[in-house]
Amino acid sequence: MTKKHLLKELSKADYVTSLAILLIVNAFWLAWNDHLYLAIAATFVSMFLDYADGRIARKFGGSPYGKVLDSLYDILGWVLFPSLVINIQSGWAWWSIVITSMYCLFAALRLSRFTVVGYVETDKRYYTGLPVSYSRYALLLVLVADGKLAALILAIMIPLMVSSHLFKKSPPFLMQINLVYAAIFLWLHLK
Repeated sequence: MTKKHLLKELSKADYVTSLAILLIVNAFWLAWNDHLYLAIAATFVSMFLDYADGRIARKFGGSPYGKVLDSLYDILGWVLFPSLVINIQSGWAWWSIVITSMYCLFAALRLSRFTVVGYVETDKRYYTGLPVSYSRYALLLVLVADGKLAALILAIMIPLMVSSHLFKKSPPFLMQINLVYAAIFLWLHLK
């Protein structure tokens, strides 16, 4: 039995997810090196790619690696990056570290539940618990606040993520608009 080269086993969607991971990893570096607006712009592009990979997988098929790569992106892009930005904005205040640490823990629990259970199917697709993708709204608050309001968004998300409340899957428009957010932050970086 001959084994395939790993890159030949990946689907088109896996390559899109890999690009999203590459962007978010670079966004961490940019944020850490005081290029916050450029980092957030790259993150919003990666968030759009995280949405696009699912559409591509449904159209062209996926691979066994897709779910793992997508979960990795979810932790990096929707959980750790917003937490880093909020801590940078707050000057690493103790309250920010506590909130973002709790957010990271509860987001990991929320994502674990989704990996095991998946969607709740009725006439529409629902998530059990608030999706971590709502953290993008905390990133948007970087424009108007010093981290306190963004931290409040994550604090509100904590109990909702692990609740049994059903949340309807977001319409595609809410993911596509991430490219508009990316353009705004890129403009701010270049300004």
